[in-house]
Amino acid sequence: MNCKNLIFKGFLKLVFGILFLGFQLGLYAQQDPVFNQYMNNLLSIQPAYAGLSGYINATAISRIQWVGFDGAPITSTLTIQGPYRRYNVGLGLSIVTDRYGPVRQTGFYADYSFRIKLEKDKYVSFGIKGGFNRYEAMLTDLTIHDPNDPVVAFDINKKYLPNFGVGFLWHADDFFLGASIPKIFQNKINSDSGAPVYQEEMNFYLMGGYVADIADNVKFKPTILARWSQNTPTVVDLTANALFYEKVWIGATYRFMNSYGLLLQIYVSEGVKLGYAYDLTTFVPSQYNAGTHEFMLSYDFPARRKRFSRFTPRYF
Repeated sequence: MNCKNLIFKGFLKLVFGILFLGFQLGLYAQQDPVFNQYMNNLLSIQPAYAGLSGYINATAISRIQWVGFDGAPITSTLTIQGPYRRYNVGLGLSIVTDRYGPVRQTGFYADYSFRIKLEKDKYVSFGIKGGFNRYEAMLTDLTIHDPNDPVVAFDINKKYLPNFGVGFLWHADDFFLGASIPKIFQNKINSDSGAPVYQEEMNFYLMGGYVADIADNVKFKPTILARWSQNTPTVVDLTANALFYEKVWIGATYRFMNSYGLLLQIYVSEGVKLGYAYDLTTFVPSQYNAGTHEFMLSYDFPARRKRFSRFTPRYF
């Protein structure tokens, strides 16, 4: 049995293991923002991903959720990352803005990764991220039933929550497996009245993906992203994509007990990729909203050194 078959079988075991654990723990919503095109936003939760592609890359994603609901989440992210020195080091920057109801969050994080060659075309990368979230909530703007509720008696104005995270990836041209904890500190926020309002949880992420040739000019890429934390339910995302002629990605995604959708990504020119994803919820509010739209723009700056540009194909 060759190495590729071993990797693929290992990936399938990982997927079924996560699914089994997910059903045991229960599956609902999650605290941090999530994206259907998470493979293009991996840096925000995985610092070891910084510089992995070999290019200097900038990616912007905007997610407009539950269209038709007042105060529905709107999340946008911008990531910039690339290799440094002899490609043993990667640097990154991620900015995430999240709006839902009266809450506004903006996160600024810097990422550093270091990679070690294990054998031919296989590497392990370790990463660390550090930064802060700026959190505010206009609670006094809410329509409430109990005017004496101390939680909503005062606004929360620009609370800064410093944090740091760690991660690792085992990767090659055609697969990756990794884990990360993007926020280790469990920061708490109280309202001006002293009532507890919000707490950041320490989330553990597990991720994996594999690329296989299934026909001439067609590649198949299944990926998985799972998240556990102590006080919030487990979230499992499964995505399957097919790449045609190295130009067009077409895929489907399913978030267990939450949503399902389709996605399309196109390389419109060298280094420029556009993406769109649409999903619907699997629970009752799907009857009252027009779904979720997600838009992506990614750009790879031209590599100055040829050996950087083919270190890892842009499958991940």
